[in-house]
Amino acid sequence: MLQKCANPSCTVPFRSLREGKLFLAETLPQDPSQPFDGERRKVRKREHFWLCDACSPHLTLRFDAERGMLTVPLIDYRAPRFLTRAASEGC
Repeated sequence: MLQKCANPSCTVPFRSLREGKLFLAETLPQDPSQPFDGERRKVRKREHFWLCDACSPHLTLRFDAERGMLTVPLIDYRAPRFLTRAASEGC
C-alpha cells in the first residue's frame, strides 16, 4: 500500500491516482543465491511507488539492486544542451 511520496525528503501523503506519477517496479526475489531446484519458480516482486505533484516534475525513480529505489533528478529538456553548457561556462 502506498503511504507517501517516494522522495525521502517529502512528506506528502498518497491520496489519489489522479495526482503525481505512479511507478511499477518489478524485482527479483531477495535471495537470488539459492540454487534453482527445477521445481520452484522464482517469482518476481512487484511494488508500486508514487511521486507527488510537487516532486514528479523534478525527479524520477531508478531501481538499484543494492540500494533499492532511488530518486534521481530529471534533466531539464526545455533548454538546448549547447545553451545550457555555454551559460554554465560563463560565455
